[in-house]
Amino acid sequence: MDIRGRRNGGHSYAPEQIKRILAGSGVDIQSEVDTDFIIFCPFHGNHRTPAGEIDKIRGTFFCFSCHHVADLAEFVMHQTGRTYFESLRFIKSKEVATSLESEISQKLVEKPLYVQYDELQVKRLHSTALESPRAQTYYNGRKITDSSIKKFSLGYSDKQDMVTVPVHSPDGMLLGFVGRSVEGKTFKNTPGLPKGKTLFNLNRVKNSRNVYVVESSFDAIRLDQCGFPAVATLGSNVSNFQVDLLKKYFNDIIVIADNDEAGGNMKTRLQEKLGSRVSVLSLDKKYKDIGDMNDEDIKALSFSFDQSIAEILQ
Repeated sequence: MDIRGRRNGGHSYAPEQIKRILAGSGVDIQSEVDTDFIIFCPFHGNHRTPAGEIDKIRGTFFCFSCHHVADLAEFVMHQTGRTYFESLRFIKSKEVATSLESEISQKLVEKPLYVQYDELQVKRLHSTALESPRAQTYYNGRKITDSSIKKFSLGYSDKQDMVTVPVHSPDGMLLGFVGRSVEGKTFKNTPGLPKGKTLFNLNRVKNSRNVYVVESSFDAIRLDQCGFPAVATLGSNVSNFQVDLLKKYFNDIIVIADNDEAGGNMKTRLQEKLGSRVSVLSLDKKYKDIGDMNDEDIKALSFSFDQSIAEILQ
């Protein structure tokens, strides 16, 4: 198997688009062969011998000297300093439109290639949730208000008997859904949902100076209801990419981990990765997570935390 074809996810490009992407990234093509553009490798900094090549169709990069492999988005990220999502937008902007593509380009502009569900799917599931007594009973039981159901476009799939929560990129583009069964604790997400490359609700709170970090999207929504900017990691396994997002957007990061082993591991990882930016708000042992608390408890907990910080700073 060709090592250079492993990481592009099956996507193909036009050679002219690859040329535009390289030019826009400040990369000069040294030569070209039938299938590849030959360039200097930016990953090991050798500017004497052009040992890197980018496939004209797949966009995959491979260096014959340092053996670095990267897909096109990773290459653009490294070369330009863009984030993952910014790189995808940049790549999309360099497309060479056909006559058919030109007709629909205005509707598709800036839409990332990895979006698997569109806004119509969100509206359908959300509409079902608003009309379903079963969904309303579930959300009420989770202390999710009607205004939050509307704000976050929370949905319900009657076929699968699951509530759905849309997940967006930092730029607000729909990536897919996380779903949870109404009965029991069965979880089912959109196939291929890149949970590790975003944070739930980041698109809404990224301009805040501080942020509260929790595991569950429902916990983030509960905090939002109480007036606190919150994001969710969508699980206790925090990726390096999520750590980088927190570093990029926030100066003060308050971690509220679940009261279990996984939550403890999440808290420790964020403390190690983010250092002095992190403060930890510990829950009373009688609560497993934010979801067990009523709004008054949450507000009092946050007030107590703010008071302790104020006392330290005096």
